[in-house]
Amino acid sequence: MKTTKPAQTVQPAQTVRQAAFDLLRAHDATVLFGNPGTTELPFLTGLPEDLRYVLGLNEASVTGIADGYAQATGRPAVVNLHTAAGLGNAIGALVNARGARSPLVALVGQQSRGLIGSAGALANTEPVTLPLGAVKHSEEPARADEVPAALSRALHIAAQPPAGPVVLSVPMDDWSRPADEEAARVSAGRTVHSRTVPEPAALDALARALTGARAPAMVVGPDAATDEGFEAAGRLAHLLGTPVWIDGWGARCGFPTGHPAFRGVLPMSPQGVAKTLSGHDLVLCAGAPVFRYLSEGPEDAASALPEMPRVLALTSDPAEAARAVAGDAYCGDVGLTLRELCRRVPGPVRALEAPARTPLPAPAPGARFTGQPEVIGTLAGLLPEETVLVHEAAREFPLLWSHLPHRLPGSYYFPGGYGLGFATAGAVGIQLATERPVVALVGDGALQYTVQALWTAAQHRLPVTFAVLDNGEYGVLKDQLSADGTARTPGMDIPSIDVCALARGYGVPARGADTAEELASALAWALENPGPHLVAIRVEEGARAA
Repeated sequence: MKTTKPAQTVQPAQTVRQAAFDLLRAHDATVLFGNPGTTELPFLTGLPEDLRYVLGLNEASVTGIADGYAQATGRPAVVNLHTAAGLGNAIGALVNARGARSPLVALVGQQSRGLIGSAGALANTEPVTLPLGAVKHSEEPARADEVPAALSRALHIAAQPPAGPVVLSVPMDDWSRPADEEAARVSAGRTVHSRTVPEPAALDALARALTGARAPAMVVGPDAATDEGFEAAGRLAHLLGTPVWIDGWGARCGFPTGHPAFRGVLPMSPQGVAKTLSGHDLVLCAGAPVFRYLSEGPEDAASALPEMPRVLALTSDPAEAARAVAGDAYCGDVGLTLRELCRRVPGPVRALEAPARTPLPAPAPGARFTGQPEVIGTLAGLLPEETVLVHEAAREFPLLWSHLPHRLPGSYYFPGGYGLGFATAGAVGIQLATERPVVALVGDGALQYTVQALWTAAQHRLPVTFAVLDNGEYGVLKDQLSADGTARTPGMDIPSIDVCALARGYGVPARGADTAEELASALAWALENPGPHLVAIRVEEGARAA
């Protein structure tokens, strides 16, 4: 009897796309953000069900959303962008991500390999150089089978301290090509351990300097804004009995501002820093630059240095250590280093009392808001303690920090590159990553930069509250012009924008609030009901509001 061998099933080779999905799973990067175009379709079509796709309506908005998510989770997030023009639209948001040290990977589409050299339609002829300056690293693999390894590098580089965004450009025909399965498997299984601390002898010397100082002070910045760093910074301030200032315009808050040691925001001029720190013989900058200046003032930075005390800095960024204007620097993980210092400080060194804070002015019952201090004072009594504040209204920083205390880690975010548009978009990504209430405090002008993010919040029914300071002007710029004695400047007013109508058009319920009573009612409505809400806090035009 004639017999036949059973047919053998030939397993199809793993594609580059399948290998990339395995890598994303291995890195827990299963939430993808994007605004699709032609060059992204081969990657997205038939996306596996275990990978979640969050759509944004343009590249700037969706990159800001992904940035917020990456910062809030502390692990790499992937945003899928269109070829050259789409990447160009996202550059401003990538600048914010770079400044915030956000572990963001921009996976950028590219024309098929055969059409790149001839500059075919949709070809990005400068895929590596276009984003330089906004990212840590950019790359386009030379061959399709190198894509998984390149994606692995991108994820590791983005997360490695100091974290930051990475761009990976992938030609659209690469996704269907065979992968090097063994190389892809090895890439998916790799782990990079990069948290370090200075050597024990250096830590011992640093602890002796802190405990031996007559009047030490601390400046804490966003590098300390981890669960570990937040707790350790507060404990070290208690052990040393030292006052603490927050780094001005830091992307995150690394210190509990309800702590008795908290003294406010460090000024952003050489003269302001020198005046604030006068009387202290040693300053520890923990996760904060030395120093962050916005203006030179009447003298340059160097002329203020002789008046300053001895400065010591902890940073995860060797470049930040190298460019410090004064002092010695210790490179390593800021949270781990602060924890090690706490172990080396033998109990409370000196007592410290919390300063008295002057209450903010309250508007008369039923009176319209006439300035941001009234709004902040009202908000201070209304927001739950666990609120995450995503802030972009740049006026009245000292009032904001003094009267809206952050007692929990992960409670505050600000544009890392000082680019407007982060707060509206970033709040959406942050709310995707947390169950805590998220409030975005933005100006009516700043809202316009990424207003499309409201749609994403509505589609995913995210309970984020957008609190918009609505005064019909670029108020912070008018403040600066007034302080400088500058003559009238064009482009300072933005009248006739119906913020509530815009929100409703994107599917977000909205209310206006002219008084403290109306704001209390509107915030309760926003925080107690499911889904996103917008509250337009109307301030008289020309008053002090952002």
